[in-house]
Amino acid sequence: MCEARVYLDSDKEEQQIMRDVVLVQPEGDAYLLVSLLGEQKLVQGRITKIDFLQHTVHMERVPGSTGQS
Repeated sequence: MCEARVYLDSDKEEQQIMRDVVLVQPEGDAYLLVSLLGEQKLVQGRITKIDFLQHTVHMERVPGSTGQS
């Protein structure tokens, strides 16, 4: 399977915000994450790295955003 884990990175830590993600869809200044089981989460920020070998997506908050919605 090719599900991914999504992390929200900050200066001090890396926080996993969702696992088993099968869809990352841009929604304005945010991304809609959808898991294998249909769970949805809207995350404010920008993608900084996608690692296909590790099945990870790394995001960071943009100044002025609150992170997860």
